[in-house]
Amino acid sequence: MIITKIKRIRGKRAQYGVYLDGLLALELSDWTIGKFGLRTGDDLDEQTVVTLKSAEAETRAKNIAINYLSYRPRSSKEVIFHLTKKGFEHECAENVTRHLQSLKMIDDDQFAYAFVRDRLKRKPTGQALLRQQLLAKGILSAMADKVLSELVSPQSQQASALQAAKRKIQLTQHVAKKIDAEKRKKRILDFLLRRGFSYEIALKTIRTTLDR
Repeated sequence: MIITKIKRIRGKRAQYGVYLDGLLALELSDWTIGKFGLRTGDDLDEQTVVTLKSAEAETRAKNIAINYLSYRPRSSKEVIFHLTKKGFEHECAENVTRHLQSLKMIDDDQFAYAFVRDRLKRKPTGQALLRQQLLAKGILSAMADKVLSELVSPQSQQASALQAAKRKIQLTQHVAKKIDAEKRKKRILDFLLRRGFSYEIALKTIRTTLDR
């Protein structure tokens, strides 16, 4: 198959149509064209066309991933999921993610630290829920445990649980008047457990806030 024309596509920045034997066969970025040194008159076999399509897909996926990362740090799993949702093959998404990892643009360890710090800053959250959220983001179990052991202490958890309970009590004062004390305690206890606090910390918090 002979490249008979390479023509810039109107309305698409740095995108070119590559015509093979007179027919539009590929839409490639200037980067892909430059990387493979494509010129009018080149003879391409089917395998080369497949390689060009794969390289172009990875280039587009990389640009989308970089834009996705520009808003906040992301885990590898988040980037792969975002790219596959955009229509890229899983293998392509994995290749792009590995490349960005090699450039330190994706770092799951640093992401885990930033994620936990942000969650603790924004809303009182228990260690169990934080761990669950880290695993859902694709962070390895051992790394999640390491981060939590460094950033979360029993003292800080107790303080966070107390803050969460006081806020919950304040927001539900109008309801509390209609239920008995034991049911009220149970609701606050369940709330703290859902937030990921241990039973021991949740119970101590109840005694501190409602048994006074």
